[in-house]
Amino acid sequence: MTKKKLYFFVFVACMAGYVWVFFNLFYHSNRHVGCLFHKITHIPCPSCGSTRSVLSLLQGHWGDAFYANPFGFLITVLMIVLPLWIAGDVLSKKESFFRSYQTIESLIKKKSIAIPALALVLSNWIWNIFKYL
Repeated sequence: MTKKKLYFFVFVACMAGYVWVFFNLFYHSNRHVGCLFHKITHIPCPSCGSTRSVLSLLQGHWGDAFYANPFGFLITVLMIVLPLWIAGDVLSKKESFFRSYQTIESLIKKKSIAIPALALVLSNWIWNIFKYL
């Protein structure tokens, strides 16, 4: 992936995330959009509860955020840091985010990193199923 495509994709993904969070934060209705995977299979996905987690963090409810989905903490940090990092790179004409992405991508390909990361995601998924979000 080129630097330009990566920066555009991550920036658009973050903006879509902001729209989704604000939609859920300010959309006052009993209608819950929810997870498509969960609606079809009746099994929560590994990311089920992420939106509730981010919303709980925005409201200062750390325990609720962790219970909804611990990945919400990571998502919140990434949604704040990544657009600022990309903007800084663009303004300073550097590519620190791109180089970091390439480094992380090469690390994830190593079994010593990939297997524990996969185990973490699977553990979270099992926990979501156990909680039955």
